[in-house]
Amino acid sequence: MQNLNISDILYGSFEIDEPVILEIISSSEFQRLKYISSGGYYPAWSVLMREQFNRYYHSLGVFLLLRRFNASLEEQIAGLIHDVSHSAFSHTIDYIKSEINSEKKQDFQDHIHNSFVKNSSINHILKKYGFNVDYILDDTHFHLKENSLPDICADRIDYCLRQAFDLKLITNSEKQFILNSLCIHKGSFVFNNSKAAIFFADLFYKMDNLQWSGLSSAVMFSLSSKLFKRALGLGIIVFDDFYYLTDNEIIQKIESNLQDDELKYFYTLLQKDVSYFKNNPNNYIDRVFCKVRRINPFFVSNNKLYRASEKDEHLAKKLADNLKYREYFIEVAS
Repeated sequence: MQNLNISDILYGSFEIDEPVILEIISSSEFQRLKYISSGGYYPAWSVLMREQFNRYYHSLGVFLLLRRFNASLEEQIAGLIHDVSHSAFSHTIDYIKSEINSEKKQDFQDHIHNSFVKNSSINHILKKYGFNVDYILDDTHFHLKENSLPDICADRIDYCLRQAFDLKLITNSEKQFILNSLCIHKGSFVFNNSKAAIFFADLFYKMDNLQWSGLSSAVMFSLSSKLFKRALGLGIIVFDDFYYLTDNEIIQKIESNLQDDELKYFYTLLQKDVSYFKNNPNNYIDRVFCKVRRINPFFVSNNKLYRASEKDEHLAKKLADNLKYREYFIEVAS
């Protein structure tokens, strides 16, 4: 198989020559991620339509970051495939499957990841090259790739920097400052100075408020899940479509069947800017939760670890509420 040259907005240019990596990237499951938004479906929220906001570039980014720090090939593979089990529209599935109460944690994908990989062509590729699939699927082996909040890991580092840089919320020099300040301490990512740890924690906090748990996300998850549930109820789509079709393919099915008034109502609302909606507990069409993502990374000084909040009282105050999710009451403006 021919080597693959990658030019990434965060990490620069790389040539990939490992046969197992090349085959995974070429697999249908991985290629499908090019057409899966990292956010979901809200066409009026233009940032979701940006090319870098898909699961493909993020997955490659996690792999490249792990490669940059000489992680084992097993951990690089784990990072590369960590999102292949995402449904179309990503975490929207947590709201479609609301009966399992996954909205607050947005963790439906985590529960199905192992079985999805084991039933995919990626499983055969890994076995072909002599890798233990169960080992690669066990995150306890890979603390660079995945760590519990409020720690940092390759996944969180990549999606925060990728979105912030693409949206021009940080400069190229700030991006490089963060990447150059990362180091490994006892198998996990930490920062080698307090300034970088504080800067990145603040950036992560800002990104969460603006995007991941902001009103736009609440509107998106609320209305799009209602749209998809109605389409499922009408038989326009089936649940398996979320795992075998792309975002656009599902939307095309719905757009070809907008005769139903309820379906058309939610589809039309999703074409409206977030300014058309309010968070109003006294008058609302839906109550929805958004997972809050916050970090408080370690930095190392004199071979000792400290949390960023220990060095910055403003950050400590921001994180003091220990908020896990936000609750919204979606009102449609009159």
